[in-house]
Amino acid sequence: MMRIKSFFPAVAIVTGLFSCTNSDSHMSNHLASSSSPYLLQHAHQPVDWYPWGDEALEKAKKEDKLIIISVGYSTCHWCHVMAHETFDDDSAAAFMNEHFVSIKVDREERPDIDQVYMRAVQMMTGQGGWPLNVVALPDGRPIWGGTYFPKDRWIASLERILEVRKDDPESVEDYAQKLQEGVQLSSTIAPTEDSPAIDEELFHVMRHNWSRRWDTLEGGPNKAPKFPLPNNYAYLLRYGFQYQDHEALLQVERTLDAMAKGGIYDHVGGGFTRYSTDAQWRVPHFEKMLYDNGQLLELYANGFRMWNKESYADIILQTAEFLKREMRSENGLYYSALDADTEGEEGKFYVWTNDEMNRILGSEAEEFKAVASWDDRAKWEGENHVILKASNSIEHPKWSHWMKLLFAEREKREKPGVDTKQLSSWNALLISGLTHSALALNNAELKTQAITLGTSFHQSFVDGRKIWHAFGEDGGYIDGFCDDYALTIKAYIDLHTLTADEVWLDRAEALLIEALALFNDPNSPLLWYNSNSSESLISRSHETDDNVIPSSNAVMATNLFRLGRARGNADWEERSIEMTQIALSQAERYPEGFTQWAQTALDIHGPFKEVVVAGPKAVSVVSEIGQTYLPNIILLGITKDSEKSPFENRFADFGTRIFVCEQRACQLPVEKVDEAIKLINP
Repeated sequence: MMRIKSFFPAVAIVTGLFSCTNSDSHMSNHLASSSSPYLLQHAHQPVDWYPWGDEALEKAKKEDKLIIISVGYSTCHWCHVMAHETFDDDSAAAFMNEHFVSIKVDREERPDIDQVYMRAVQMMTGQGGWPLNVVALPDGRPIWGGTYFPKDRWIASLERILEVRKDDPESVEDYAQKLQEGVQLSSTIAPTEDSPAIDEELFHVMRHNWSRRWDTLEGGPNKAPKFPLPNNYAYLLRYGFQYQDHEALLQVERTLDAMAKGGIYDHVGGGFTRYSTDAQWRVPHFEKMLYDNGQLLELYANGFRMWNKESYADIILQTAEFLKREMRSENGLYYSALDADTEGEEGKFYVWTNDEMNRILGSEAEEFKAVASWDDRAKWEGENHVILKASNSIEHPKWSHWMKLLFAEREKREKPGVDTKQLSSWNALLISGLTHSALALNNAELKTQAITLGTSFHQSFVDGRKIWHAFGEDGGYIDGFCDDYALTIKAYIDLHTLTADEVWLDRAEALLIEALALFNDPNSPLLWYNSNSSESLISRSHETDDNVIPSSNAVMATNLFRLGRARGNADWEERSIEMTQIALSQAERYPEGFTQWAQTALDIHGPFKEVVVAGPKAVSVVSEIGQTYLPNIILLGITKDSEKSPFENRFADFGTRIFVCEQRACQLPVEKVDEAIKLINP
């Protein structure tokens, strides 16, 4: 990414991801009626915060005041440190209120705003994180920014910015213009003639370049902190399977095993935390995010399909139970996150002292400590320990019993706060995680959970062909972004596979058609992140980098290819190919950032099969096929006659048949699953 040097004060960069409570001793500001839990945490601060909207932006223009744009989220630790140190301070607030119009943004409600100003800060400083604090001209163009600031540095920086604008307004205007142009340029990818061919060499080069950064002892990347990044390992698993690369498969298995044993996984209550602060997956960053756990369900389901490890099945069942118990709302949708802190202390809900362990486990405490690496890896800060399994340990017969005892004790503690936002994209990720888990384990309860969530999702987030980004007490709000559509389409395809109900495939197709219109860029096959009817920000982006969640364009390219094959739409296939070729121009340099694109490229390169199960027992046959790791297929089913592609002339009352096709050319149907699998992977 290009850098644009600022003439404003140096920026202090400190990032973190926990949360705290906030003072409520002041009168409410303009955030008091917000839907966002994060904005409500700031509603009683002395800073005269506004939500993003016309009122604040018009006020800044009318009064010719600079804008402070402060972006964060409810489980962000350093957001709340700065809130306590600075935004709760009366003198700091008075200075901000006198000289600036201050806007608070929840990055999870408004990822489009976060993207724009994060990119600007990254261009100015080379780094980014949250809290994200930006100073912009009255028209919203940024001129300065950073992340966390202690109060004195924050005020000193703001004073210097006001001074520079007063003394040299032309230079400030010129800088803002150059930065805006740089943000827009870096937010889009133009087609090039030197895009790599989608062939085996591309996949092998990506694997080679990426392997230099593997931790071949602990799994994951060879650095700290370590994020799970499920999409990375979903691709590497598929690559290793398709090309019989033992080392690639071993790296995936090593990573899944290490995370399952490490402190990043909550052995007591189930579910994964956001990341490990160290290189051994030991000490977690204690917040739990819905999007991580939804994706990790799907990853471990594929791991179970591949290796049939009982430990992976345990992870899936425990994580699904945790989500149902702690994050499911009364309306059937799922909340966004659990906080890291309780009673103002990081991880207090999750950690244990030696005395506590001796009291709870009694005579078995020493036996537990031996398999939990208690005096080594499990040690954290002071007397506190995390719960993990020794890396070289085998499953202990008493482990489950011990975890039940600890769970009962932990339930007496004050629980972490819950971010009650309900987001369509994150719930869609969970739908996919539950459907793959239900198929992999052939588990009726997980199937029920997936279908129930899918039904609640469609009733809440989908209005005709429109998807809402968020859902609250008053219904849907904020128009959906490209990732909301992309991940929902994928979830609906997965639900069709699980149920053999054509309605989910029809819904996926309708939403795809709508998305292509809403987010279309007439100058590129890539899609805009925000819709063509959205408010105008200082720039628009083609989201293409796969991160903790795969990029909206990459998921949409996968949807286009797979639905194109299923429905016989060559234009969709061709658009998917064009999108993928543009994005992969950067993949050889940094493969980890383009692994969803690489999965789409594997679909395109082939072999890729359309598998249609047609007949009265299609659901049970699909369930049987779904237990096998088959990443290079789209699995479709019908239990009644249909005239739509690819089901036409396939249904028969006399039996259930399996059609294995490639580019809509089908082999003779078979009735046994093992015969079909041989046709899929001869």
